[in-house]
Amino acid sequence: MLTPVEARFKEELERLCPEGLLVLAVSGGGDSVALAVLVHRAGREAVIAHLDHGLRPESEEDAAFVRELAERLGFPVVIERVDVARVAREKGENLEAVARELRYAFLARVARRYGARCILTAHTADDQAETVLFQLFTGTARALGIRRSRGPVKRPLLFARRAELRAYLEAQGFPWREDRTNLDLARDRAYLRHEVLPRVEARFPKAVPALGRFAEARQAEEDWLEAESRALLFSDPRFFVPNYRALPLLKAPAPLRERALRQILEAAGVRPEARHLKALEAALAGGKAALPGGLLARGYQGALFLIPEKIPSFSPPDGLEPCSYQKDLKLDGGGRLDEFFRLRGVPPELRRLWPMACEGERVAWIQGLFPEPPEDRFMRRALFLAKRAARRGEVPIGAVLVKDGEVLAEAHNRVEETGDPTAHAELLALRAALSRGRDPRGAALYVSLEPCPMCYGALLEAGVGTLYYGAENEKMGAFTVHRLKPAFPVVPGRFGSQSAKLLSGFFARLRSEGCRSG
Repeated sequence: MLTPVEARFKEELERLCPEGLLVLAVSGGGDSVALAVLVHRAGREAVIAHLDHGLRPESEEDAAFVRELAERLGFPVVIERVDVARVAREKGENLEAVARELRYAFLARVARRYGARCILTAHTADDQAETVLFQLFTGTARALGIRRSRGPVKRPLLFARRAELRAYLEAQGFPWREDRTNLDLARDRAYLRHEVLPRVEARFPKAVPALGRFAEARQAEEDWLEAESRALLFSDPRFFVPNYRALPLLKAPAPLRERALRQILEAAGVRPEARHLKALEAALAGGKAALPGGLLARGYQGALFLIPEKIPSFSPPDGLEPCSYQKDLKLDGGGRLDEFFRLRGVPPELRRLWPMACEGERVAWIQGLFPEPPEDRFMRRALFLAKRAARRGEVPIGAVLVKDGEVLAEAHNRVEETGDPTAHAELLALRAALSRGRDPRGAALYVSLEPCPMCYGALLEAGVGTLYYGAENEKMGAFTVHRLKPAFPVVPGRFGSQSAKLLSGFFARLRSEGCRSG
């Protein structure tokens, strides 16, 4: 019959990793020895993994102890030694951070070698409480504590107290090793463990489980907030550098925007420090700012770009020679290169990096942009329809519905003409396609302005596969203003400046005519 600790552990383990071989991170301390014994009692197959950090004279004895424990339980064991102090010196980084990085890399290697799905660590409820306090006291605003599950790493002992596990080992007849450094009050963790938490618990006996509940609540909130902020990041895949539409970020509440900017920095390999977040804020407003690693944060035509100093080499189409950007170069077929880039929202700093090839003195190929891809051609048609709407006194928005390269239907706004407030370009294009028996499921819609929530809902119900839009809709945008999460790919900013200019010119004329008539 299982003891209460064994029953609870088995329940947690089945929830976190119901099947397959397990890798157990075992240091030899009481918590990790309890983990190994509990896994054995649960009847699961496992491999014990022990990394000797070489930081203490008795570390070899710890490794020998772990080997004996593995033999007693009948588990295979992998033991490696690494000079963590030397690696930390060479990297110029914090010793504890390097030790943690090396330990998890080792555990991942063991998991790959044995084909294990899960790596178990022995973090307890006490570790959780100490971590939350440490994060709060050292200024980490998130204070998320330790996650029960992160990728293959699972922590099924977060329910258990340290003293409870040692009592269990004593009852089962299993010894463990004590790490003397855990008694060194010069270490922050040891100070919290031996000086702070005992005093807190003397006054508030339920402090440790309360801190555990706090961590779980914060983690759930964090996951939701991260998803909400990630939904603000809209990119144009034509650009081969990180790029994000600025207005969805600028329209968002400041806490969400800051999280999104942090995600941008992390994706670029830049630590999300306050000064770097401030730099991105400045670039969002149309400025420039230098970031580590030679990156330039640049705001241009409604987008935020992270531009590197150089790009990887590329191979142009056969028969063409790579050429470098020059302001006065002309395109094959006519037109100035600089104007071509400007119309497509490419900032000047990125133009000099853009892969291109020449034939003679003319540019014959620009990666992703020239010859013109079908997506740009269809968006250009949507802009043409928007201009037609403007000439008829309608808000200038045009839409083109395309499937397998064939135009199913196209339309522009007809709200004023019909007196129907739902006669938006997107809805009219859908209705036209359906009236002709054309199935819009999986089609791409090209529209000069970001759809409103009504039109987005219709696109969703109709099964449209991809949405391309030009400018952001500052008043009713489904994504920019209402922050709806698109259920299908959305590609923003195609000829966005032209669409925005068309709209601003239309409303400027309306205001001018209103003033004259008044």
